[in-house]
Amino acid sequence: MILEYKGKSKDVYGLSNGNVLLVFGDAFTGIDGVEDPGGNSNVGTKTGLGRKNLEITATLYELINKELCIPTHIVSVDLEKTSMEAKRTKILGGGLEFIARNIAFGSFLKRNPNAKQGDCLLDKHGLPFVDVSTKDDEAGDPIFTREQLIDMKLISAEDYNQAVHYTIHITKFLTELFAKSGMDLVDIKYEFGKDANGTIILADEISPGSMRVLVDGKLATKDEIYEKLKKRAI
Repeated sequence: MILEYKGKSKDVYGLSNGNVLLVFGDAFTGIDGVEDPGGNSNVGTKTGLGRKNLEITATLYELINKELCIPTHIVSVDLEKTSMEAKRTKILGGGLEFIARNIAFGSFLKRNPNAKQGDCLLDKHGLPFVDVSTKDDEAGDPIFTREQLIDMKLISAEDYNQAVHYTIHITKFLTELFAKSGMDLVDIKYEFGKDANGTIILADEISPGSMRVLVDGKLATKDEIYEKLKKRAI
């Protein structure tokens, strides 16, 4: 087992069978020292957070695969070791993040000065607004349009359309799921990759650290999100 990548929330190891092992840690990101999933740097740790993130990821991925027939990279999960064996994937665009927004919040407000925090961003069909950013911490994960990403040859038109299609339908499904637990999903980010067969699959994680959620109009903590989902047994 060889360490291939040390990330903000998990480490990635290469396995002899060609898959990878993701080991989840307890660190969380923030902005100006305050916990915020939109942050690009770690601002602290919480004991047990890695296990919670892994548990939520594994459960949500299973539901997404079962209910939406969207393939994921998960092979197996070991909660005791906070690790997940996953298919080796080539992440689209070298690390593009597909961000679905139901409610105006965070960086969206900086880029859209006429928007107010809390504005509804759903279209007439009740579907979220989608941004796509590159992973570049120093530049603040800049947002690019579909045309720009294609012109830069980071992604093909076909792959972009498929990833956005998945983003919209996963978000709609999770929004409804969370609502049943008394939560309003504000925004959430995903990564997609291609497996050995060239199939686009859901990769990385979906955890309390990759989303913003409101409970009674206030931003929920990672622990609150976990407890509410756990209480409902997801």
